[in-house]
Amino acid sequence: MKPADIIVPALIGYLTTYIVTVWIIKISKARGFVGKDVNKPDKPEVPLLGGIGIVAGFVAGSFSYLLITDVSPAKEEIEKVVVSVLLSSLLIGYLGILDDVLNLRQSVRAFTPVFASIPLILYSSGHSTISIPFFGIVNFGIFFYIIILPAALTIAANAFNMLEGLNGLGAGMGIIMASALAYIGLRSKGPAFYAGILALILAFTLFSFLLFNKYPAKIFPGNIGTYFIGSVIGSIGIAGYMYTALFFLYIPYAIEFVLKARTKFKGVSFGKVSPDGYLYWDEKPNSLTHVVMKLGKLKEYEVVAILWGIEIIFAVLAVIFQEIVIKI
Repeated sequence: MKPADIIVPALIGYLTTYIVTVWIIKISKARGFVGKDVNKPDKPEVPLLGGIGIVAGFVAGSFSYLLITDVSPAKEEIEKVVVSVLLSSLLIGYLGILDDVLNLRQSVRAFTPVFASIPLILYSSGHSTISIPFFGIVNFGIFFYIIILPAALTIAANAFNMLEGLNGLGAGMGIIMASALAYIGLRSKGPAFYAGILALILAFTLFSFLLFNKYPAKIFPGNIGTYFIGSVIGSIGIAGYMYTALFFLYIPYAIEFVLKARTKFKGVSFGKVSPDGYLYWDEKPNSLTHVVMKLGKLKEYEVVAILWGIEIIFAVLAVIFQEIVIKI
């Protein structure tokens, strides 16, 4: 495959996200889809539904990748990976936009992603033998498809949605995770390689969105954005057999889950704001963001940068251990 066949879909994803996000900012303001940026002293109103730009960019990039590879000898295998990732992620993205508009109950948000795993199951993406870090290789058989795969995608989508609330946090974390999967995939063959290209498209798409979502944010991703990013990362990891990488990439989110569980998932990731714009948290932490805020006097973008740094460490571990598994 030529380098252009990889770069062009990623650039199309980048440009589409940029154009659509500019449009969504205007439309959201005009239609009243705005939310308060509670991490700022003056609590400005910021447009919501930015995730629509992310979805549009990833879909455009993925479709262009399918068109470019239409004459490829591996066309069927490529379509299997791309279509399964797209369908599962779009189903969860649909859940996200319903949540943005209708404010769904927590139980609905938690378990609906189970049904989004059906495309991955039908296309038989992944395999039942998994190398579990520190345990070894385990063959789960049919239980992989009826329990593990749906659970993995559900956790990936919901966990990503939990650790959000600061300008640029989710988009930046997604770029780091997608970049790690892209690096692993593009150095591999078969389904992992095709999944790696999708990861690259996602990374470019999120970078485009980050231009608008970074501090001070001009738009928020909304639930459609956070659910979609989490589901795409999970789907790519499953379709590309990069389970070990997913394990390490989601460790910060596992910690977030535990912290949120202590509050029966009623805790928030927002901080308290001092008059001079510094974030702090003087209560028992119920988010990783609060743990970071307790390190000292930090601005919002500094809290985000520290969390990005933590995720980069786990991304490096994801690459190292996934390559060990591949050699085995």
